[in-house]
Amino acid sequence: MLRIGVVGHVVVDEVVWHGGGRVSPGGVPTYAGLTISSLGHRALVVSAIGSDGLWLLDRLRELGVDTSHVRVLEGHVTTRFRIERLDGGRRMWVPARCAEISVEQLELEADAIYLGPVAGEVSAELVAAAVERFRIVTLDPQGMMRVLGPDNSVSLRPISLEQFRGVSVLRFSEEEYRALGYSTPREAVVKASETLGCDVVASSASHGIWVCGGGVVLRGLVRAEKVVDTVGAGDVVGGAYLVGLLETGDRAYALALAMAAVAHRMRSQGPARLENSAVREDAEKMREGVERVSP
Repeated sequence: MLRIGVVGHVVVDEVVWHGGGRVSPGGVPTYAGLTISSLGHRALVVSAIGSDGLWLLDRLRELGVDTSHVRVLEGHVTTRFRIERLDGGRRMWVPARCAEISVEQLELEADAIYLGPVAGEVSAELVAAAVERFRIVTLDPQGMMRVLGPDNSVSLRPISLEQFRGVSVLRFSEEEYRALGYSTPREAVVKASETLGCDVVASSASHGIWVCGGGVVLRGLVRAEKVVDTVGAGDVVGGAYLVGLLETGDRAYALALAMAAVAHRMRSQGPARLENSAVREDAEKMREGVERVSP
């Protein structure tokens, strides 16, 4: 069993759609952590919450995620997101934000670390410390790219990728790679991989999941039978790809595992465990559809 740390704020997600809504745990530690745990490994959440968020930890423990490395900070509030999924789009606000995660919180034993900030809680210093301490580091820079407007609405700003040298895997969503100036997922994975010398994973609703690493470019299309909820889908992709890479070193299998995991995640509303055997069975089938393309 692998021990994988997942660093980022556990948040309160208030998700609203036409005719309904929900309040649930959210953030990369929730969705990537659940994926790692569902696939048979130990997910160690490294986070900070306020005392108003203790119920989040109860829920994550019920779902099989280790929360023993989460700091509960008196006098602070838990990070909270409002996510509106209306008219085919997504808008987000951050009405409350907890304190940054400290470098000292990286003092844990893990085979790999997944850095998944959502609201500026991970600093460049912490990224550098993780690269120094752990052999394998995955980074989703979304929370380092987000800026809040006067009404706490979320927008993205471009940042330099140079500060992330030494990471093993970099993961982008379509919103992120476009904010960085890339027009397609193919361009994003190839150019970012050339810049950093690491695996890069980019997800696009219309173009599938792309991977570039070791001079190889791969593409896979996710064909979900039913799409109920896509919140956290990118986090599931990142967590499953990391697990597949650690288990086998085979990028094509890691991509297929990510494809299968996200297809299963989108079938249910909110955070839920995935069925390990079913995901892996589907991954073996989906591996046949992973396409190798020229850089």
